[in-house]
Amino acid sequence: MTNTVDKKEIEQFSSLSNKWWDMSGPFSALHKMSNARIEFIKQNATRVFNRDNIGTNFLDGLNCLDVGCGGGILSEKLKRLGAIVTGIDASKSSIDIAKEHAKNSRLEINYKYITTSKLLQIYEQKDVNKFDIVIASEVIEHVYDRNKFLSDISNLCRPGGLVVFTTINKSLLGIIFGKYIAEDILKILPVGTHEVKKLISPKSLVLEAEEHGIILDNFTGFTPTFRFKDIINKELGNFKLTSNMHVNYGAAGIKL
Repeated sequence: MTNTVDKKEIEQFSSLSNKWWDMSGPFSALHKMSNARIEFIKQNATRVFNRDNIGTNFLDGLNCLDVGCGGGILSEKLKRLGAIVTGIDASKSSIDIAKEHAKNSRLEINYKYITTSKLLQIYEQKDVNKFDIVIASEVIEHVYDRNKFLSDISNLCRPGGLVVFTTINKSLLGIIFGKYIAEDILKILPVGTHEVKKLISPKSLVLEAEEHGIILDNFTGFTPTFRFKDIINKELGNFKLTSNMHVNYGAAGIKL
């Protein structure tokens, strides 16, 4: 597995792969953020695909690529909305967990142990239709070569399709809360999950994505709710969408 993949990052996620569906485990924050992520995807799919129904089958028939899908937390929610879902990850053990969980949940999801670059090669060789929606949620801050990664994302999405990113802001608050407090104090993320140098601000992401024909024009923040018992237990509540993008944020737009 080459190109955009950071081997050290993949090894860390692979070592935790049996914890993907542990709601109180190292991926609990992703579970608690998943409904907010889906809401942001729905908002943007509405404006891109002119969908009036935001119910159960909102994404019916749309080809959706979940990049860095891990154990399938987001992929399964996309499938339940009617999407034709392909989930890819550079961690084989994570893909194995995702396949097993989808099977037990009776969900048909096309999981692949593959990188974006390799998948793109296959699609170009076979002249296969590209994806309507490409999502890279909590992934771009882990890749080795962000420029190549953005190029792959762009080339995997069809013209006029939707591209969605969610990540941690490279801001003072993003670094303090998204890395040090989350990893070292609350310990809701394994220590070493994020590297400050790999974080990216919304402004920088807009400029870098535009170089590859992705026009990001819709943004949101993700903020966890806190209840008294959450604070006592050093946990986060479920996330909600907000105008505050200083820590976690989502960016979405059109592939030209």
